[in-house]
Amino acid sequence: GRRPPPGEAPPRDDGPGPRDGRRGEPPYHFILADRNYRVLLGAGVYEQGQPLPAAARKDARPVEVQGRIAAYVSPEGVLTPSREEQQYLDAMRDALCFGVSGAAVLAILLGLLLSRSLGRTLSHLTGAVRAMHGGSLLQRVPVEGRDEVAELARAFNAMSEKLARSHEELSESHQTILAQAEQLRELSVRDALTKLHNRRHFDEQASSLFSHAVRHKRPLAVVIGDIDHFKRINDNFSHATGDAVLRQVGEILRSQMRLSDLVARYGGEEFVIAFPETELSQAAALCDKLRVIIESFPWHQVHPELKVTMSMGVYADLAAGTAEAMLQKADALLYRAKETGRNRVCFAA
Repeated sequence: GRRPPPGEAPPRDDGPGPRDGRRGEPPYHFILADRNYRVLLGAGVYEQGQPLPAAARKDARPVEVQGRIAAYVSPEGVLTPSREEQQYLDAMRDALCFGVSGAAVLAILLGLLLSRSLGRTLSHLTGAVRAMHGGSLLQRVPVEGRDEVAELARAFNAMSEKLARSHEELSESHQTILAQAEQLRELSVRDALTKLHNRRHFDEQASSLFSHAVRHKRPLAVVIGDIDHFKRINDNFSHATGDAVLRQVGEILRSQMRLSDLVARYGGEEFVIAFPETELSQAAALCDKLRVIIESFPWHQVHPELKVTMSMGVYADLAAGTAEAMLQKADALLYRAKETGRNRVCFAA
């Protein structure tokens, strides 16, 4: 073997040591008892020679020598790491604490960033929903990224666009329906040939005018007129000429009415007029003016031999009781105008 240099002590042989080269106490103490369970090594837990308690005996493992139990070993004991191992464990603990702390800080930062982004998107969504509640259905919110929040924003934009388009289509349909309903209403109250109001509409409105006049003690006059010898016009010139006469008389009557007046074709060659806020004398004068305009119209433009006149009856006494009764009185006066020569206005003084 190698001799040590002069003055150097020979190496000390302390016998075989642990594999990691550490000295001192072993890393793990165990309890050793003989076969009668008397403690030989107590590992700092039991005294030597003390009987091993029953609770410890359950976990004790037998040590056999040549098939016979020589002793019992219990896994109880105390772990005693070396100084180097303790330093390593401390370093591991510090690293673990630092890692956990760093992860917590990172999680907080990420949470703040995500919360700001989420809060911004939610703020846009909230504002858009309020605007939609106020009636502005077409709204768009910014789409940022590809995460679930961005997907929510995309879905909201698509929903908003679809709702706005549907609302616009419904509004257009609604307007179309309203226009068609108005056309149908007009058709239901208009005479197809003359475009004046028809008998049903006149009866309804005249009844309302009569009630208003009675309630407020205001004057009201009703008129019924009839084209003279209209059957002769149809027979002598044709029904097409008769229709042209009806249309032209209707146009003359319409053009001479005030906004408050009501005129209608009552049936055949008969026309009716209601003059609200009009005394009998004023209504008679208006009717005579209409008679003159009809008579002086250039009917020869329709047919060279055509002449047209109209007779009228005017009644303005609310004591008759109803608008229908007033119209019957006016019809009686019209009959008198026919009997006394036609082309004239008769009224009850």
